[in-house]
Amino acid sequence: MIVCSCMIITDQDIEAALIDVLNRPDAPIPTPGIVFRHLSKRMNCCGCAPVAVETIYDKVGELERRGLIAATVSATARSKLLEFNAWRDRLRGKERAAAACDSGSRAMREIA
Repeated sequence: MIVCSCMIITDQDIEAALIDVLNRPDAPIPTPGIVFRHLSKRMNCCGCAPVAVETIYDKVGELERRGLIAATVSATARSKLLEFNAWRDRLRGKERAAAACDSGSRAMREIA
């Protein structure tokens, strides 16, 4: 499956990167940025970020079940990815609220 059409990154590319990254002694949290840098790619439009996060999350669990990464690494990565998703959802909520507020302010100025 293609995860990023801008850079042509597949779920298999992400899997291979995760195996390399998460088997390092100093394994970082596998964010899309870490994975893309490992693949020597850059996010252009960032439209793939939510799909990349979901793919990374799914692959971490799959790699653990297959014994390709340690369970402790998987638990830490899963925890941090869930935190990232929660942060992103909160940010989106704030952006929506700000947009609604801005829209309401514009409407009030038009009425006046």
